[in-house]
Amino acid sequence: MIYAMRIFILILLFIPGVVFSQDQQRTLLVYNVGLGAITSGIGAVINKPKHADWKKYFIKGFWQGSIGGFVNYTSKKTLYLVNKQKETLYAWPAKLLHAASLSIMENASLNEPFLQNWNIDYGPVRVDFSINGKRKMRVRFLPETIVGIVVAAQTAKFNLGRTLSTGNLVFVSKNTFVSTHGYKNIGFSYSRAIALGAFANASHDVIAHEIVHQFQFGDFQVLNSWLKPFEKKIKSKTLQTIFTKYVYFNLPFFWGIYELAGRYKDPHYYRNFFEFEAQRFATNRYVLR
Repeated sequence: MIYAMRIFILILLFIPGVVFSQDQQRTLLVYNVGLGAITSGIGAVINKPKHADWKKYFIKGFWQGSIGGFVNYTSKKTLYLVNKQKETLYAWPAKLLHAASLSIMENASLNEPFLQNWNIDYGPVRVDFSINGKRKMRVRFLPETIVGIVVAAQTAKFNLGRTLSTGNLVFVSKNTFVSTHGYKNIGFSYSRAIALGAFANASHDVIAHEIVHQFQFGDFQVLNSWLKPFEKKIKSKTLQTIFTKYVYFNLPFFWGIYELAGRYKDPHYYRNFFEFEAQRFATNRYVLR
């Protein structure tokens, strides 16, 4: 498991650099398809039956995950409509596409039937369901949402209108800047919450930028499927019931991966790949790195 994580991080950091000199949209396409393919392929091997041929499971997970990665790329690209049309409701088709992409990748990683199981998060809950009715619909609490709410609430107030129109928890401040971890920004995304300053709340490209960060946080949710073998070792029936029916504990992998990409100040702010990705999808313009 640890060995697989190390390989994944090395590949993850390697992909953007390989295509850095090429077209930026191609860079993002390769990254998102590659992320889905690699995470799902490795997950399929981790979750395969004992003594089964790992190559067979890796290939199946890889091609299914690549489809999920392409849908993920499409979901982020759709967010440009928020800025182009100056309408936050366009965040909803992007959100539905993103949820579909994560479902496809998770199915592939867990070696579940292709396109059978689906999930979508809204605010502090995750909804799981299947199209053939083999699994009952489950609504589970996302505990890491609390962290995002606490951080955002320290600098802004909950905004119901923006939350309903974007499908994401949004907090808005009357001040120009919102603060987190010692940094002042016009807006920021943390865990499953977005905080916007007064200027950012009126700027659709900033809103789209922060929603891309929300998607990035969810992108690494598939890594939870790598932990399935450890879940099976939990002997407490009480804990099994809690995490099966009521709580979906999603480790915040993105926080550490974001830091690995580095923090930069202007004029090199977008050397951080995740900031570059968010800005490129939000504006659909060439981003100077």
